[in-house]
Amino acid sequence: MVFETDRLHIRKAMTSDEDVEMFFRLWNHPKVMINVGFPNGLGISKERIVEQFQKQSVTEYDSRLIVIRKEGDLKIGECMLGTPDENGVSKTDVKLLPEFWNNGYGKEIKQGLVNYLFTNRTDCQAVKADPKKSNIASQKMQEYVRATRIENGEEYPIKNVEKYFPPEDHYLYLVFRKDWRKAK
Repeated sequence: MVFETDRLHIRKAMTSDEDVEMFFRLWNHPKVMINVGFPNGLGISKERIVEQFQKQSVTEYDSRLIVIRKEGDLKIGECMLGTPDENGVSKTDVKLLPEFWNNGYGKEIKQGLVNYLFTNRTDCQAVKADPKKSNIASQKMQEYVRATRIENGEEYPIKNVEKYFPPEDHYLYLVFRKDWRKAK
């Protein structure tokens, strides 16, 4: 296990039939994948998912992590911890099956990811997310963990913040280590 929250276990995805089936459903679901540019889902096969899992990092960073609800041991989605880059910025990602939306799981996962990165990676100075402007749920998730929506022309505690700006139809949010410490 990588970490747990009150209601969830987070661990690396494996090539088991159960893990592969959850990712197959998640990555091929139009309601989930529209927010990452695939309005019809990925159209990915189970065999291809197994291949991706076999090639992933040996650590928890830059790997597919599966989200398991403790109650009922249900696999409900995925998340990701990115390795901090040269500026100390790490990217996270959260995707949930639609039947588990609107239960606060996304916020719980995002808080766990931020806590994990700042607790375990001294080189992590900020945690990045770039939700689509139409993805209100993801924006609320970023705000829940006290992320700042980044605007052009302001000063921020990392170098070259402009390199992180996403396409026009997305926002950039960063949780800074200093703000995380204050909230603790």
